[in-house]
Amino acid sequence: MLLSAILVAIISTVCNWWPSHLITRSWLYPIWSGFLVALAMGEPLMGMQAAAYINLAYLGWITAGGTMPGNLPVAAVFGTAMTILSGADPSLAVTFAVPFSLFGILTFQLTMSINALWVHQAEKFLDNGNIRAMRMMNYVPSGILNFVITGIPAFILVYFGAEPMQNLLNMIPDSFVTAMQVVGAIMPALGIAMLISFMGNKKIMPFFFLGFILAVYLKLDVMAITAIAAILGFVFYNTGFLDMKPAGKEQS
Repeated sequence: MLLSAILVAIISTVCNWWPSHLITRSWLYPIWSGFLVALAMGEPLMGMQAAAYINLAYLGWITAGGTMPGNLPVAAVFGTAMTILSGADPSLAVTFAVPFSLFGILTFQLTMSINALWVHQAEKFLDNGNIRAMRMMNYVPSGILNFVITGIPAFILVYFGAEPMQNLLNMIPDSFVTAMQVVGAIMPALGIAMLISFMGNKKIMPFFFLGFILAVYLKLDVMAITAIAAILGFVFYNTGFLDMKPAGKEQS
């Protein structure tokens, strides 16, 4: 468990550390970060299921204008870890993830506020012509800070959390667990609704329903639907289909 706790702490730190997002944005999403947590804890299958539930609930997640609806990396790491530690059904992962996600907003604001100190120090190094120190000031302090704020709590959760979480789960009434499962089932629908609201374009929506028909009625798998989508996207992009205007309207 010690090794798992250390690995999860590292994963939590990297997921919340901004330089990792320059390499790949996948660190932000539960389907990847949650899977890594599950792999580190020796429960890849259960963890992937839990991460998928969390990812679906936050499908329409977006940070616009500084407004943060939730801390997705925190939700992914802690929600997946909690689900595995408690031995709960993966459908409960969302109910574990949401409180951590909301708490993660506070940790994010704290992290950004403290990181402002390193920026001012980096500017001083830049004014003195010390480029190496300026670069180090951008990366090292923020990495250490993320480890303290998100890495250490993740370590504590995994290393000390198994038995307490199981005891806590045993204390929860069955009726409450059932209610949380219902809420967990609603959250993915909310995520899809948020996604549709961003796709609310009459030229794009038919493709959404086409994908639904291919998956539900024709029983095609994800790879087949992805291949069809790629072909249609290539054809429509090269023919300018989405840029066409209805007949009778003046071309701009």
